[in-house]
Amino acid sequence: MYRHSRLAAILGCAMTLSIVGCATNGGVAPIAGPAASALVQTGGNGPGWIHAGNIVYHVPHYMVTRWAARPNTSGILFTYRNGSVLTTPTAYLILWGYKKYGDANHVAKLLKDYLKVAGGSGHNNIYTQYYQDISSVKTYITNPKKQRGGVWDDETDPVPTNPTDQQVAAESLAGVAHFGYDANASYIVATPHLHSSAGFGTSFCAYHSATVQGSNVVSYTNLPYQPDAGPSCGANFILPPKDETGTDEGVTIVEGHEYGESVTDPNPPSGWYNNTAGEIGDACAWAQGAPPDNVENVKFGKKSYTAQPMYSNASESCVQSYSP
Repeated sequence: MYRHSRLAAILGCAMTLSIVGCATNGGVAPIAGPAASALVQTGGNGPGWIHAGNIVYHVPHYMVTRWAARPNTSGILFTYRNGSVLTTPTAYLILWGYKKYGDANHVAKLLKDYLKVAGGSGHNNIYTQYYQDISSVKTYITNPKKQRGGVWDDETDPVPTNPTDQQVAAESLAGVAHFGYDANASYIVATPHLHSSAGFGTSFCAYHSATVQGSNVVSYTNLPYQPDAGPSCGANFILPPKDETGTDEGVTIVEGHEYGESVTDPNPPSGWYNNTAGEIGDACAWAQGAPPDNVENVKFGKKSYTAQPMYSNASESCVQSYSP
């Protein structure tokens, strides 16, 4: 558990808000129209927002395990729900207790290396076809070459054995306090070996959600230690490239999935969403079709990492890259 002093400091960043309705499960009712835009601009109000102590966070959007994956989706369109997207995407990586609890599979290095080269890739160019339209100003997502904004080894306090959604949201706010607030950022809370939220590996592999800091909406990811889940979250999914091992393949598959969804739907489901398929990563999760719409080893600059395809509205299919 947190020491009282640190928890008080983190909670001091969060605004105490009244919640109108709280979801009781992982399902998220789609929000459309002006209400969605208002949610993203103010944060914390409306269906799906949960008030736990002084932390306000949204019902998470989960990535399913390999065994729960559906066939690839095609022939549909994702619609824009009037909220913000990450137009100049940035990833802030919070390695929560990695040094204390060990990292035998070298996940920290893999995450740092992968996030360093993901920007500017053909794969991340998929997101540039999506946009936000706020106050009648349409802004398309960009794909800058440098998207890794920073890395923080947070060894301040012990990590709970099974961090709750509230505790993960609080840790993302600790990341905001460390890095500063960036409206176009995904704050990635990487929990360490054998310290993952309940349901990891059996019900889900990771999730992303949103919390609030004052009037600011913070998009964050709960990224458990993927090798702990074994094959259910991607270990030895395919023959790995030289830049990773079979044991840790799930790290780049899952983080790539969550990052793409955070960019296009940072406060789910107020960005790009489909009532049937969910988000653009869900439609292609654990895809095992024929190239180029299957999980494969993808070039990111001079390196290669295992990645799942993401959905392209332009082709109405799962793709590994996109060029307008």
